[in-house]
Amino acid sequence: MVGTMVVATPVAADAAAAHARPGTIGVWLFGRGSAELPGLGAALLESVRTLPGPISTTAWDFLAVASAVFAADRFVLRAGSPDGWTRSIGLRVSVLDPAPWLSQVDALTRALRFLTGDVWHLEITGGGSPPPDVRLRPHSYDAVCLFSGGLDSFLGALHLRESGGRPLLVSQGSAKEISPQRILEAGLGLAGDRFEGRIRERWRQPYEPSTRSRSLLFYGYGVVAAAACGLNRLIVPENALIAINPPLTRRRIGSLSTRTVHPYLLSTLNEVLAGVGLDVRIDNPFFATTKGEMLGQARHPQLARLASQSYSCGKGKRGNGQCGRCVPCLIRRAAFDAAGVRDGTPYLNELRDSARNDDVLAARQGAARSVGMDSRQLERWVLRSGPLPSDHVARVATVDAVGRGLAELGGLFRRVRWR
Repeated sequence: MVGTMVVATPVAADAAAAHARPGTIGVWLFGRGSAELPGLGAALLESVRTLPGPISTTAWDFLAVASAVFAADRFVLRAGSPDGWTRSIGLRVSVLDPAPWLSQVDALTRALRFLTGDVWHLEITGGGSPPPDVRLRPHSYDAVCLFSGGLDSFLGALHLRESGGRPLLVSQGSAKEISPQRILEAGLGLAGDRFEGRIRERWRQPYEPSTRSRSLLFYGYGVVAAAACGLNRLIVPENALIAINPPLTRRRIGSLSTRTVHPYLLSTLNEVLAGVGLDVRIDNPFFATTKGEMLGQARHPQLARLASQSYSCGKGKRGNGQCGRCVPCLIRRAAFDAAGVRDGTPYLNELRDSARNDDVLAARQGAARSVGMDSRQLERWVLRSGPLPSDHVARVATVDAVGRGLAELGGLFRRVRWR
């Protein structure tokens, strides 16, 4: 049974008509939205014109679907569901050419279920808008790399630069994220070589804060950028421990843990992209690497300064600093410690004073639990986050890297003089 129906279309009149129906949220795709009519993505129509080449219909339609999913994720509150978390969402999305998508609805629905933990009823129909006209211009990009301003995204882009590459960076251009992105792109010698998605949702607040689907929106930006550049690889740099995100305690299993770069999600999305005829593959080249190893392998004369200016916090506000004790901050701290790189991050909380913090307790329990586990026990634990790669070599490498990432956390905790 569908709890809330969301109808997303670029035709304002159709969105308004849907919105007038009981139990339905009409969303104006690529429209500004208002308190009366939900909308998002108006600025995207102009920002994509900065890309170096035309956007294919299928790539634009993928971004329309991703934007619609994000709108539904933001506008349908989890608090209204029977268990306070799992929603049943009907989503009808208008795209320009629905034909190639019809055979991929089931796979895309699986991806959404895995990503957000909700029950999705997805329908893709016609009536969408064509992509904006983009003038073809010469470029020297040889890769497209998602770039959040986080430590892993910085290190991923740095790795490409160290290899002689020139990536186009792809970001969500929100006010809270732009500052670290600009600092890091300049440090990489890529000032101006970044595409900002700039999607803003607008309706009456409050919006759902969990935003598990946010990564799908980033993938939509990346696929559009890769297609516009004539490139077939979208790089998503993420260390193994965060990508897998094993449940550190029983409370953190399932959709309560994020799955934004989990290998099952990436493989399912790649299945969808191939199925609709898009020659773009989403790839995480660091799936078998720890954050500390990524940092330790990096080379830059200002590595410590730039790495410290990246942003990893899952709970702080970018304008106010990084909390220093959420799980992403702890893994970040452990990476600096393991790599022997000075951490100049101005954390808001001293770790030694945070022994009773819930995230710190969970991370300490998880790190301690992993000690002495053999490979089979570790794999069983890791599998609780979702299916692992079917390729044996990739599977073993992934599990082993998760174990090493937990060992980095353990090493950090052993050096803390807790109060």
